[in-house]
Amino acid sequence: MKGLSDCWRMLFLRFKSLFLKAAEALKGAIQRNGLIIKATTLAFFIMLSLAIIATIFVFSLAPEFSDRLISLVQSTLNYEDTPAPFTGTFFSYIFLNNSGHFWNPIRMLVWIPVLGPLLLGLEILLNSGLIGVIAVIVGAEQGIAYPIIGLVPHGIIEIPAFLLQFASIVLWQVTITEVIIAKVKGRKVERDKVRQRLKDTLILAGTSIILLMIAAAIETYITPYLLGI
Repeated sequence: MKGLSDCWRMLFLRFKSLFLKAAEALKGAIQRNGLIIKATTLAFFIMLSLAIIATIFVFSLAPEFSDRLISLVQSTLNYEDTPAPFTGTFFSYIFLNNSGHFWNPIRMLVWIPVLGPLLLGLEILLNSGLIGVIAVIVGAEQGIAYPIIGLVPHGIIEIPAFLLQFASIVLWQVTITEVIIAKVKGRKVERDKVRQRLKDTLILAGTSIILLMIAAAIETYITPYLLGI
């Protein structure tokens, strides 16, 4: 028993050491790229706020368009193909759908220089806009508490995950663009700086994937329970 206890203790200490190193690496990446993260976050929440205001405006002043807007959102989300909650299938659906925004073959175009920033801007616009529109529509139909309960538990993890992923793509684009410009102009590439930025890109992107996995688990097993589904 003592040998088994010592084994578990060593595993715990090893895991703790790895966790602390990962946390330190993430902290450093966030500090070094704080401006990019702040700018991305600001852009996201500005678009989210505008989407909420615009949707409220449509519902209040142009109610004849509200049904069309609801139908458009429902057709976009395609709820009929959504698996039942509290299942591994639903977890996979949520996680793959969210992570697939940047890692499926088509969406990975956001990593391509020049074209990527345009697609990323569109991605931020669509994601923030869709969240804002859904929040207002569900709030109007089910009451304001429903979207809060339905979005906040996993949203407090999912949104930062998206923001870190957005920031990692911006950092990648800035780094690659600077390298290309330096090569074209015949200037020396700062290899250490480039290496550190690429490392930070991987750290931010990897952290985003982990957070999206946690958010998917919450959306699968906790959010439906809170909503009484």
